Amino acid sequence: MLIKYVVITLLLLVNNPLLAGTLLPVTVQTSQYNISTSPTDPPIRLNQIQSWIIAINDPSGQPVQGLQFSVDGGMPAHKHGLPTQPRLTEETEPGKYIIDGVKFNMYGKWQIELTGINESDQFHQIIKIDIDHVNSN
Repeated sequence: MLIKYVVITLLLLVNNPLLAGTLLPVTVQTSQYNISTSPTDPPIRLNQIQSWIIAINDPSGQPVQGLQFSVDGGMPAHKHGLPTQPRLTEETEPGKYIIDGVKFNMYGKWQIELTGINESDQFHQIIKIDIDHVNSN
């Protein structure tokens, strides 16, 4: 009988969107950009440095090329930043960017902040990620 209750509880936790973590890839849609991101080698691995791919398209689906941006982030609720200093390393193909040095050291609600560094670019996006036992290991 106890096993039955444990199984039902686990099913409710996994299928409840209020309790489940962010599914990969993480997507953000704004009036200017459609962004999709995930580790280059999923799943998210706690306490390991990973590279992430960020695909950026305009609303019509065309890749946004040639962006230069800084990478920052952290856990706003805990008032601390990322334990590493990730950086944009390359644009592997039009609109697909690699950031290296991403590390999450605990479960919870994180964000990655991308800020354009080109003079003519007003690029600024925040990607919210909820890391839990389902989307990480």
